[in-house]
Parts: sequence; C-alpha cells; structure tokens
Amino acid sequence: MHDLMVKSSLRVPSLAEYTNIKNLPEDIGNLKHLRNLNLSRTKIKRLSNSLCTLYNLQALKLRGCNDLDELPRDMERLINMLYLDIKGTKLARMPEGMGRLKNLRIVTDFVLSCQTGSSINELGKLKHLRGRLSISGWVGHSSFSNIVSLGLHDCKFFISLPPLSQLSSLKSLSISGLSGVLIVGDDDEAFPLLQELCIRDCPKLTKSLPKHLPCLKKLKIVDCEKLGGLLPTAPSILELELQKYKALQLEPLACGLRELDIRDSNMDDSVLEQMLQRCTLLEKLCLWKCSEIKSLPEVRVPITLKGFSINSCENLDYSNIFLGLSPPASNMSEFFVYMESKVIARANALRLSILVYLTITDCPEIEWVPKESLPSKLKEITIGHSDKLIESLIRKREWSLHTLPSLTSFTILDSDVEMECFPDEHLLPSSITSLHISVLQNLKSL
Repeated sequence: MHDLMVKSSLRVPSLAEYTNIKNLPEDIGNLKHLRNLNLSRTKIKRLSNSLCTLYNLQALKLRGCNDLDELPRDMERLINMLYLDIKGTKLARMPEGMGRLKNLRIVTDFVLSCQTGSSINELGKLKHLRGRLSISGWVGHSSFSNIVSLGLHDCKFFISLPPLSQLSSLKSLSISGLSGVLIVGDDDEAFPLLQELCIRDCPKLTKSLPKHLPCLKKLKIVDCEKLGGLLPTAPSILELELQKYKALQLEPLACGLRELDIRDSNMDDSVLEQMLQRCTLLEKLCLWKCSEIKSLPEVRVPITLKGFSINSCENLDYSNIFLGLSPPASNMSEFFVYMESKVIARANALRLSILVYLTITDCPEIEWVPKESLPSKLKEITIGHSDKLIESLIRKREWSLHTLPSLTSFTILDSDVEMECFPDEHLLPSSITSLHISVLQNLKSL
C-alpha cells in the first residue's frame, strides 16, 4: 500500500476483492489526481479522513465492505463526487453535510440516524440524484404527528404503506401511481380525522379500505379495479367519485351526500337506486360510460339537484329521466349533455327558466332549437363538436343569443362549419366578458 501511495499520478486504482486490505494509510491524500477509487468487497474497517482532501475524486466504490461501519467525517469536502456505492456496508449513519455534495448523481444507500449525522433534509438538497436509492434507519420524526396533508405519488417500488394511521392529525391523504402496493392498512379504526382520500392508479390493490372514516368528506377512487370490500362507512361524506372499479361493493350512501360522480362502471339500475335511496340533498349527479344503466331510479330526484351530466350511457332510456326532472328539479342551474343526440330532443320538456349553465358537446346529429326563448338567467354556453347545432346557431340565428341579458361567457370549439367570420355582428350580447374560440378549421377572420 505504501508503494502505491507514492504513485501520485494514479487516477483510477482498483483494489476490489483484495481481502487483506483492512485500512487505508493516511498518505492517501497524496494522490491528488485520483478520480475513481474502488475498494469493493475488501475487509476495510475504516477510511482515513485524509481521503477527503482528494478534491478531484468522482467515484468511491465500497460495495460489499461488510466491516465498514462509518465514512470519513469530512465527506462534505469531496465536492466533485458523482458516484457513491455503499451497498452491503454496515454504516450506522451518513456523515454530516452530505447535502453539500451538489454534484452527486448516484448514491446507492442513505443511512439515517436518530442522533448524529446527515438528516433526510440533506438528501433533499441533492438535486441531480437518479437511479435507485435505498433509505434506511426509520425515517420518522416526532413532528410527523402534526402532518395534516400527505400525498404519495408514483412510488412504484412500494409494496406496503407506512403506518399512516399513526398520523393523528392527518386530514387529507392522496395516493396515486403506487402500482406495487398490495394492502392499505388493516386497522379498522384508522384515520379518525381524515377528511379527504384519493386513491388513483393502484391496479394491484386488493384488500378493503378502512371500514370507518367518521370525518371523511371527499372520497375519490380511480383505476383500482381489484380493490374489494365495502366503501368506508362515512356519515359526513359530501363528495364521492368512482372511476374504473369492479370489485367494490356499493351500499346506500349517507343522506348528506352532495356530489356523486360515477364513470366507467358496470353498475346497473338496481345498484344505483340502492345507493341513492337516502341522498335527499344531492346537488350534482354525473354518469359517464355506465353502459348497464337503462333508467334512473324510481325514487324522486331531489329538489336540491343543480347539476346533471350524462356521457355515453348508451342503453339509458332518456324519456324517463326528463319525466323525473320536471317539475321536481325545475331549480336546476346546470344541465350538461354529452354524446347523446336523443337527449336534446326531449329537453324541451324541462322547465329551464332558471338554467344558468348549458353545455352541449359531441352531438353531431342534433339540430335542436328551443321552442321558447332561452332562459334569461343563462350565464354560460359551451357548444362543441356539434356541427348541425352550430350551423343553426350561427348561420340561421335561431337561438336569439343577443337577447340574453345575463350571458357573460360563450365557448365554441371543434367545428368544420364554413364560416368567413365569427362572430357576426349582433350574434352575441354586449354583456359578454369571456369568449373562447378553439379548433374552428374553416374560420378566416374575427
């Protein structure tokens, strides 16, 4: 080793698997040109602090050094370090100041200690890290009990979640992209204060959610087709959104529910009726791509309903919908129709006198013209991908938009209608404050 140390021009020495090496001499600091030092699978027990004077060192490889339990205390001085491999060592902690190694690209492991050494805050300063990183030592801190909102996203190597139920102050939890997670806790009384829960893109998640979430107000489950069991008992829930789920068992929802959004579902009429039987305060109902639903529940639509949206429910009998909505829901302020031409044909049956928002998109065959004038309280209109409708609106002027005193926002998009100019004079009222024009292929001037 001494003979090696006098070779001051050495740049890339490899001493890997020389099991008789147990210590590095102090004069290793003489190798000022050293770029890469490989001591993997040696019996080295300690590294001289003089190693930290090798300012040109870019890679230090200590993989499989089973007897090594600490790094030099002044590691922070190796400012040109790019690569640090400590896999298979017995380090008890990382030296203080690791966050100053700003150029680090690869660190195989980061060992935390509850006493001295670098904290997890130092890891956060290493902006150029990439590849795989193992964090050991438990990571927690007493202040974690004060966490109110937590998001876990795209952690693809998570197999199980940390004991989140110990976060006594947690109110909002968002989990998405954890494709390897198999279970989300098994504590029936977990999260007594949780108010929002969003779980997205967890295709391997199979076990049920916590059974009782007394303070939950908003629940969103998206792309979790294997998630089974019952929805949590949530007496305080206000908003529920379910997309691409198959194994969940649905029961009557709490009477205080305000918004229900169901998409890409195999739910049938009876299940929907069972879910809604207590929901007397429902304000918004959205059904998208629910091909098994053929009619709305027999129960009366609540008079509180203000928003109703339908999209691609191809087998739904729309005649019953509007019989149910008029007159009990004549106070609706939003009425949305998507991709369903036969809906508009029956819309005249509605009492729309206080309609505020009207959206009609993806209805290419509709030539609907209201028999009576549009409601004077109408504030926003959106028309898209419905050329026959746009033709009647623009060219034939059968809508009399210029007479609407409250209209402030108008959106037109996705049309192949021939139009030299838009909007023509006096097409829109002077009350317009927001105008959106998008994907009009034949528009020549404004």
